[in-house]
Amino acid sequence: MRFFLFLVFFSFSFYGFSQDINLFEEIEGKDLSEKKTIIFNLLPVFPDKGLFFPQLPEIKLEEEIEKETQLIKEIKVKEEEIEKEGKKFFLIFKFGSFETKSFDMNYKEKEFNLELSAFYTGGYRENSQFLNYKLFFSLNKDKFFSNFYLSIGNMELPGPSINPFNLERDWIYLNWDFSRNFKDLLFKFGHKYYLMDEKITNFLSLNIEKDLKDFKFITGVEAQILKNDNIFGISEDIIFEKEKFLVKLGLKFYNDEGVRILPNFLYKINENLSIFLNSEYINPDLWKDVIMYNWKEINKEKLSPEEIYKAGITLNFKNLYFEISHSYNDLYLWEYNDIIGLYTPYKENFWKTSFILNSEMAIKDNLKLFLNLQKDIFKKDIFYLPSEIFKAGLEFEDRGFIFRIYNSYTGERKFASGTLDGFSLLNFEMSYNYKNKFEIGGGIYNILNKEYEIVPYYPGEKRKFLIWIKF
Repeated sequence: MRFFLFLVFFSFSFYGFSQDINLFEEIEGKDLSEKKTIIFNLLPVFPDKGLFFPQLPEIKLEEEIEKETQLIKEIKVKEEEIEKEGKKFFLIFKFGSFETKSFDMNYKEKEFNLELSAFYTGGYRENSQFLNYKLFFSLNKDKFFSNFYLSIGNMELPGPSINPFNLERDWIYLNWDFSRNFKDLLFKFGHKYYLMDEKITNFLSLNIEKDLKDFKFITGVEAQILKNDNIFGISEDIIFEKEKFLVKLGLKFYNDEGVRILPNFLYKINENLSIFLNSEYINPDLWKDVIMYNWKEINKEKLSPEEIYKAGITLNFKNLYFEISHSYNDLYLWEYNDIIGLYTPYKENFWKTSFILNSEMAIKDNLKLFLNLQKDIFKKDIFYLPSEIFKAGLEFEDRGFIFRIYNSYTGERKFASGTLDGFSLLNFEMSYNYKNKFEIGGGIYNILNKEYEIVPYYPGEKRKFLIWIKF
């Protein structure tokens, strides 16, 4: 049977292969989180997804949603200016509470980008020191693109407050890929490598896309190489795209897991209203979660694929995005392991209905109100995930000054050990930019010094101060 499937996929691949599907933005997904220049990006960022990892659990506000604000447009204009100027060089220094300090260097020109950084914090708990070094560079020519990312770090594990311990975790994370365009053919190869707690795992991907005007034929091959076992997957997709609608039909196979049919559909009723159907079947990479959080652990390297099937309606105006969706999810969440004292992934399948709102409202020319809200209704009790997430605030901008005050709320969360009440954190940030040549900024986070728990037995950060300078 597997040999037959392989022949079927190979026959499709004769027409072409690929990875990244150039779909409508609604199908590919948008990030609800407000796209600002990250003032205090203190933790490692993984360039494969460009994620910023906060101190709280990485509860995602539906990564399918992104609203391009005026600031994003300004950033794009600045990037175009950099291309015209030819070269740009930045130095960034950051200092803050808990002995926090970091250094970043960035050199950018039209076809090349280089970033070096070092970050250290003593941690807000005893035995929670964190140290990280990063190197990133990319090369982008007419038909060739490649990037290389290396992260090396050390993290102390303080353990749960009921039974603290003093352990350390060292890691090496490497991510590189390259792509090449050949007329109507796109070729891409990627590799991720993790060395952590004497465990080694590799993620490999090979993708090729053949563009035949209205149709695209897409094939992907991927593998996860473990010490005693491997995970192998192969996919084939056909995409038909017109001005107002897109249809994608895919097949994906993983060894020991079988085949899934993956339909995707998008229809734009008008400029503001769309209906969609999305489906995903992916081999999860949870190792970067373990790098980022001192309360997580993976004790089983081979994990089964995750699945998501989601349908909904979106309403998108100039300063407002609204979505209603219903989805089936078979995902890994995190639960406390009283033997290890850390949280480990567990598989959960559930249905949910989601309401998402992202809006901005101009109060005056240089003053605006922003709001991000997600409300989830689950068909059963789900550990770890909150039923609502809310973020609202004011932003004032004038003559290079930006002042921002906002409140973030995380709703009630259930765990096997009990229920955590919802909590709010009040934050303030300010910065000054002098003709894009010099910047200085500062922030106060958890201004009211709210006591809360990230997850049961792991207290969250208290009030934190940070300043930064950019040349």
